[in-house]
Amino acid sequence: MSRVAAVLDRVAALDRVAVLGLGLIGGSLLRALHAGGRDCVGFDTSPATAAEASVDGYKVSDSLVAAVTGVDLVVLAMPLPQLRPALVAVAPLLTPGVVVTDVGTLKVPVRAAVHATMPDATFVGGHPLAGVEQSGWAAGFAGLFRDAPWTLTLEPDTDLNAWLGLASMVCELGAHPVPVTAAEQDAAVARVIGLPHILAEVLALTGLDGGPLGLSLAAGSYTTGSRVARTRPDLVASWCDGNDALVSALDDVLARLGAARAALADGGTVLELAADGYAARMNWEHRTARPVDVPAERATLLEHGRHGGWLTAVHESADGVHLRGMLPAP
Repeated sequence: MSRVAAVLDRVAALDRVAVLGLGLIGGSLLRALHAGGRDCVGFDTSPATAAEASVDGYKVSDSLVAAVTGVDLVVLAMPLPQLRPALVAVAPLLTPGVVVTDVGTLKVPVRAAVHATMPDATFVGGHPLAGVEQSGWAAGFAGLFRDAPWTLTLEPDTDLNAWLGLASMVCELGAHPVPVTAAEQDAAVARVIGLPHILAEVLALTGLDGGPLGLSLAAGSYTTGSRVARTRPDLVASWCDGNDALVSALDDVLARLGAARAALADGGTVLELAADGYAARMNWEHRTARPVDVPAERATLLEHGRHGGWLTAVHESADGVHLRGMLPAP
């Protein structure tokens, strides 16, 4: 079989999927896969959650063994603290060639846990950046991933054909696969996920410290800035704890806050900070991207991701397997 045929065969093969964990992300994924025509089954250790999904008309297994038997892809969709016990339980049940992925925020600890518990697994780490502050099965919906970035880790030992198959499935869900290493992903999300949650918690508390008058006057700035403080605390901790890159991000924040405090204490202004922040936000909001063709090569894919690029489709061209993608303008 040619490499092109092997890749396209893998792309088409991920047809039977088990989603383990039916909270917001796992529940939305089960719905989206079902809507897309894939043969998918859900499983959750909570009988109440499993019952909710079943009542809503989705196939839900009452045992882990039954859930993963005969599938092509296993999706681990439980919070990070529950991941290692799940891996230990799943490892002896998988047949060779089954692809395993996850949807957790941090990728370095997941990669380490997978290597420790199932070193021979065909594993591709994943993270759909599509959450909302609500959680649980009832909060999910099939369109959650539409136009959302979805990081897929690509390491030296990652099976490239399995990675391409998963990337193709993610594209079918309407999401945008982003090729990254686990370390690159965790460093990036420290600043755009972990840090915003910590700042939201601090803002919520600081507003409260101002007393009832301040809270009665709170408007858009406070409510928008503290919105994600409504997220379950245990989830926030699982997204932040153990990510060393978050320490560096907090150092940057403290330096900027310290400079602002010093300026105000000395009768100065925060105009420069406001102007720089305004420019940063406007540049992000109005960035443009151009279509590009990306060869299905490990180094090329990772370079595409490092430059902020994402993928939209896997396709066959005259000289092999390529991916359609988008690359932000410099």
